[in-house]
Amino acid sequence: MLKEEITIQKDTINTVQDSTVVDSTKEEKPLFETAVEYNCDDTIIFSLTGQQVFLTKNAFVKYGETELKAYYIELDLAKKQAYAYGIQDSTGNYVFTPEFKDGSEEFTCKELRYNFDTGKGLVNEVITEQEGGFVHSEITKKIDDKIFYLRNGKYTTCDHEHPHFYVKMTKAKMIKDDKIVSGPLHLVLEDVPLPIGLPFALFPFSSTYSSGIIIPSYGEEQRRGFNLRGGGYYWAINDYLDLSVTGDIFSNGSWGTYVQSKYKNRYRYSGTLQTEYHFNKYGDKGLPDYYETTDFAIRWNHSQDAKANPYRTFSASVNVSTSNNDRNNSTSINEITNNQKQSSISYSKKWADSPFSLNASLRHSQNSRDTTIALTLPSMSLNMTQIYPFRKKGKSTNLRWYDKVGVSYSSKLENRINTKESELMNSSLQKDWQNGYQHSIPITTNFKLTKDLTLSPTLNYQGVLYSRSIRKSWDPEADGGDGDVKVDTIQGFRYAHNYSTSASLSLSPKIYGMYTFKETSKVAAIRHVMTPTISVSYTPEIGVPREKYYKTYIDENTGLEKEYSIFEGSLYGTPSGAQEAGSVSLSLDNNIEAKVRTANDTTGLEDLKKVKILESLKFSTSYNMFADSLKWSPVRMTGRTKIFNKKLDLNFNGTLDPYKLNANGTNKIDEFGPRLTQASIDVGFSLSSKDLNPNTKSGSGENDEDQPEKWRDPRYVDFDIPWSFSIDYGWTYSKPRNRKTINQNMGVSGQFSLTPKWKVSFSSGYDFTDGEVTATQFTITRDLHCWKMSFNTIPFGTYQSYNFMINVDSSILQDLKYEKKQAWQDIQF
Repeated sequence: MLKEEITIQKDTINTVQDSTVVDSTKEEKPLFETAVEYNCDDTIIFSLTGQQVFLTKNAFVKYGETELKAYYIELDLAKKQAYAYGIQDSTGNYVFTPEFKDGSEEFTCKELRYNFDTGKGLVNEVITEQEGGFVHSEITKKIDDKIFYLRNGKYTTCDHEHPHFYVKMTKAKMIKDDKIVSGPLHLVLEDVPLPIGLPFALFPFSSTYSSGIIIPSYGEEQRRGFNLRGGGYYWAINDYLDLSVTGDIFSNGSWGTYVQSKYKNRYRYSGTLQTEYHFNKYGDKGLPDYYETTDFAIRWNHSQDAKANPYRTFSASVNVSTSNNDRNNSTSINEITNNQKQSSISYSKKWADSPFSLNASLRHSQNSRDTTIALTLPSMSLNMTQIYPFRKKGKSTNLRWYDKVGVSYSSKLENRINTKESELMNSSLQKDWQNGYQHSIPITTNFKLTKDLTLSPTLNYQGVLYSRSIRKSWDPEADGGDGDVKVDTIQGFRYAHNYSTSASLSLSPKIYGMYTFKETSKVAAIRHVMTPTISVSYTPEIGVPREKYYKTYIDENTGLEKEYSIFEGSLYGTPSGAQEAGSVSLSLDNNIEAKVRTANDTTGLEDLKKVKILESLKFSTSYNMFADSLKWSPVRMTGRTKIFNKKLDLNFNGTLDPYKLNANGTNKIDEFGPRLTQASIDVGFSLSSKDLNPNTKSGSGENDEDQPEKWRDPRYVDFDIPWSFSIDYGWTYSKPRNRKTINQNMGVSGQFSLTPKWKVSFSSGYDFTDGEVTATQFTITRDLHCWKMSFNTIPFGTYQSYNFMINVDSSILQDLKYEKKQAWQDIQF
């Protein structure tokens, strides 16, 4: 075929007509419905007939929404076809390979033939992305915009041009944004075909989530036998809500079921709800060691978006279960060793341009070790922030004494119980639950007598609504005729109130001390700041007469009259205010800092760095002027500091009781004899590679596979391995009476990365009191680019176990994994 070279860089073709035959009476129909645009960086060559166009170097063709780029494109205008390919550079790599785009469809390949009219095409060595997965094909036949036929195809989640693993498909049909249906296929790992395959398979993928079956995992336990875990069904209800129902089944007859739902309404709220129920059998039926257990758990987390409502919030964090649920059914060491569980559901509302706010909550606390459970159902409070009724609106300066008078209001309604799990359902609301309503109205003001001296008088009203009261009397027939106190409970609401006034005078100056060193000293100066606080408060004897709420009875064994409150043991105690009271509170806080000259001071001017030696050392106590005895309260000491460039945290505290104990060591007597009743020391030290070498990177970001010779060279040593290490030590001393208790424990944890892809972490500890190692755990992980390998083990102790897993690092092929484990339940105790 003769060709004519034309030096045109861009052209647009609407029609091509035969130059030898012209029929002026017949209307010509264009070959293309829209214009065809094309250009290139080198030359455009037309055939003599004008039916073919040849474009070389960075060629480009556009027809409607279809675009094609390549090194070389051959355009056949009569057949409405295009042929394109790339070239190899000096290193053998293909460059300027064909890039095809048709609407939202995009892919690159080595060679392509495409018909603009039918939309069909034939593509060699194409790579396309489908919802996080990559499809490689040696030969692809494009039928239309949605359907493709593949020969010698590969499906993988690895984004490398030469993937680390793939599923080899001999023949397959791909429906864009829907699925791949394949014939015989097998797994290839690092170009090694594995004897793992299927006669056919279906790979669904979609831009929207959809319902489907959840494949269970297989395992074995010594106590419950072979098992299938986590199998069930996932239901995509709508764009805001889903639901999954899964279950576990064991060969010994044990089983468990799980129901989980996630929901989210953007800019409004989101949350998850999980429930589980387990029925377990242990031992052999008919033998003494056989027993059955039933466990359940409910977990709910709900959060409201901050933008949803500025005046109303609702949140929930619920974690309720039977005491043995985690021990019998969990495989996580953190869940197994967690003995405390807490829950809270709360609602709050504020009124715009109002000082009032409403708060309501339901609370739960549970100890799995002793099976105690505490519930507060509900707790409600209505509060009013402090207002200044005598102050003009907007006034903030030149305040008179009445401008500082503030009034606030607080109220609370609660219903509580603290009992055992086994007794909760049989509890009585009247007898076992504690409930009541309390409110108070404090009125406060203050006067600045001097810079550091402030007088603060207060007036407070308190009222409590009780659901029951008590009466005590002596019963001579009780306790086998020896006599004892008889307590009668009187059901019914009763309101009690009281009011009190008090005044406090406080002085809190700051005292500074400075010691300056010689100019040749490394330390320039040390500053000591002392903050003493003296506060005197007085409450006069006013209010409701004491005998209104306090009664007496005669202990006939001793002949003494004993006083008691008719609201003894109630939720909020008895309103007080009729007794004269006064106290003096004393405290002294200390802070010590040093100013150190730095080594880089070459300017002749002092370059000083502030170093904290002692952040705080505080002593506090109080003296009750109107008490009959034991007027001094215990002396409390607390301290904290950070040393060694803030790598060592030190916290310590202690309590010194000034009074002696009686001969039996049961009660304090009014004789001075200081006793250390409580002390504790907590030390935490942490260090990392960044602390020793600030230039050390937490990870080079380089793939160690990209530099294989560097790691294989025996002369190479990497001194910049990222690592971190921490150790904690705790010591507590307690001797409130004659019995002394000392506890000591230590914990260590750390991690280091041998290479940017290897990470090793560990945690352990030692209990000096029990003389045993606490929960110890080692974890090794390896990032294999598109795969992940992890090994976790608890090498000894009650929860001895291990878990090795290598899996694809993608949720699309999450079931493509190998797992070998021995859970802690596999071990007989």
